[in-house]
Amino acid sequence: MEHDRRRGGLVAALLLTVILAACAAGSASPPPPTDGGGSVPPAGGLVVPKPGQLDVHPVPAETLSARVDGRRVIVTVGWTSGVEPCSTLDSIVVDRGEGTFAITLREGHGPGEQVCIAIAEAKTTEIDLGELEPGTYTISDATGGAAPIEVVVG
Repeated sequence: MEHDRRRGGLVAALLLTVILAACAAGSASPPPPTDGGGSVPPAGGLVVPKPGQLDVHPVPAETLSARVDGRRVIVTVGWTSGVEPCSTLDSIVVDRGEGTFAITLREGHGPGEQVCIAIAEAKTTEIDLGELEPGTYTISDATGGAAPIEVVVG
């Protein structure tokens, strides 16, 4: 009887070791996200809109910056959001006024029921405003999140 108890304890210890090893292997970092085509975006890569998300809503930008190349203006927008597919950039709305651009980021989620982890992720995207006439332009976040910036096109 004593021999059977030792054997049972040994089997239990071995089983526990196998379970712990499996759990440790399962807690490894997930594979890096892909761009939908199977390739991994570079670190700090830009988010590209994926139209067709559900429950689309505006999200506030946190930062706006711009670079001018000749007369072409490229705006970089930064914001914090959840991870895909729970928080996915659906579209970007650009409302142009007299010397102004108001930008609205719109996010939604993919189809089906996802299990969404509560983790924040810093995201950036770029918006090409095209070739602009010489002058000073104010670029703002339409939701009022990021402070407006001014850009001078020569």
